[in-house]
Amino acid sequence: MKPPAPAELSPGLWHRSSLFALVAAVAGTATLIWALVHRRVLLYGDATAHLAIARRIVDSATPGLSQLGTVWLPLPHLLMAPLVVFMPLWRNGLAGAVPSLIALVLGAWLLHRLVKRAFGSGAAAWAALFYCLNPSLLYLSAVPMTESIYLATFLGLVDQVGAYWSDADPKHIGRAGAWGLAASLCRYDGWFILPFALAALVLKSRQPSAISHQPSRVPESSRRGAKAWATTWRFCIVAGNGPVFWFAYNWFYFGNPLAFLNGPYSAKAIAGAASYPGDHALGIAALYYFKDVALTVGVPLGVLALIGFVFGRRWRRQPVAWLLLLPLPWYLWAMWSGNVPIFVPQYWPHGYYNLRYGVQLLPAVTLFSGLVVAALWRAVRRLTLMRGSRAAAGVAVGLAILCGAAYAEMLRAPGPPAYAEAVHNATARLAMEQALARALAPWQPGQKVLMFYGTYPGALADDGIPLHEVIQEANFHLWQHALAAPHTYVQWVVIESDSPTARLVNRADLRQYFTGVVTLQVPTQHSIEVFRRK
Repeated sequence: MKPPAPAELSPGLWHRSSLFALVAAVAGTATLIWALVHRRVLLYGDATAHLAIARRIVDSATPGLSQLGTVWLPLPHLLMAPLVVFMPLWRNGLAGAVPSLIALVLGAWLLHRLVKRAFGSGAAAWAALFYCLNPSLLYLSAVPMTESIYLATFLGLVDQVGAYWSDADPKHIGRAGAWGLAASLCRYDGWFILPFALAALVLKSRQPSAISHQPSRVPESSRRGAKAWATTWRFCIVAGNGPVFWFAYNWFYFGNPLAFLNGPYSAKAIAGAASYPGDHALGIAALYYFKDVALTVGVPLGVLALIGFVFGRRWRRQPVAWLLLLPLPWYLWAMWSGNVPIFVPQYWPHGYYNLRYGVQLLPAVTLFSGLVVAALWRAVRRLTLMRGSRAAAGVAVGLAILCGAAYAEMLRAPGPPAYAEAVHNATARLAMEQALARALAPWQPGQKVLMFYGTYPGALADDGIPLHEVIQEANFHLWQHALAAPHTYVQWVVIESDSPTARLVNRADLRQYFTGVVTLQVPTQHSIEVFRRK
């Protein structure tokens, strides 16, 4: 006789992914309103930069795809572009926050769906709830950053791989390819995920259950090979377009298909010869990243996840669990190779840098902790017989309160890691942006400004200076001509020390035709000289 199915939470709302999408929408909207009221939307320099790229796509002396730049992948900026057209939404950051918030809602819905399909509604409810209420993720979903957008595309890809393992329907291959394309156009993490997702799809295609059992003269081994090849082709023809597009884009506009990797604005060029914790030291990289994850998810949730990972067995047969773990080797490699530094305040150099990357492992942590809670639920129900439901519910609620208390503790100063990082690194940059905005305040419509746009784009947004009035580094030939003869093109020149403007501008032209307005100096920031046409 077949044993009964494991006990799960009672049927009802807990089974519905839409419930957790609603919870995410409410929590995310509340966080966004708080951030807007307290002017916390644009603390991250990267948030201002993402908005700047989106704005110059639609408002530039040379608008279009050429304004995407070389380093950051294009999808988040393309999602922001329709809203950033509106000046108020550009200035307050809402144009970039809205896509992040929508991605949070979508991510919670997808996580619940994929976990429910693989492990049941109990684990799914736990995973989705602690995903969408994580304080760091909530903040990142209220600002123009890429983390929540990438997580939504990543979870979409994992969801379709899990769906294919569930029913072997070929339609899931094309959908997985579409999600893979979106992930690969969002963050480079998505490039790393693609071959593993493909391997999971091909592995399922080669299983007997995925092959039609209708009579055929073709040997089953050949049919499996044909099925695997068809799967590979369908997935790669869609998902592979992401990296191919980016190589082609960098080659077409910058003459170097690897400009994003080794160009003048790449992470490697910016870092120079600096060495960071974990650089070619895997143990140290693991220590820093696991500490980052622990700060991000809280100790109780992290301990439950570790127990589920070590002692759980059900997850080892499910590809979705393995795929959700992939951010771990990606970030360990990124730190080991020196491409991604992560500073945690508890360890040298006791800073706050890239702490937001801890949220990338949040789906895996919530999944594995959810498996433990679901297993305890079933065990308590079996042991307590008639009163099992109440006792099991008490265990689940107690663990939820414990993990929720850790989340609540993060709201105390200095705040959750992603927010603390933003606050810690914003003070000097915002002071310089505000000083530059004051210096440019006499600007009048029709006056052109020459400046390197990549460092302090927020100053232009503060003054409401449209980008078609600005000549900046992404204008290519126009930028070079204006540097050679500023008086021919512009009425204002902004020179940041140790920037391309400082190295390339025609100083003789400046002395003859321009007068110095002010020299701005803020601790830890490069000095800025502002010139105005005589």
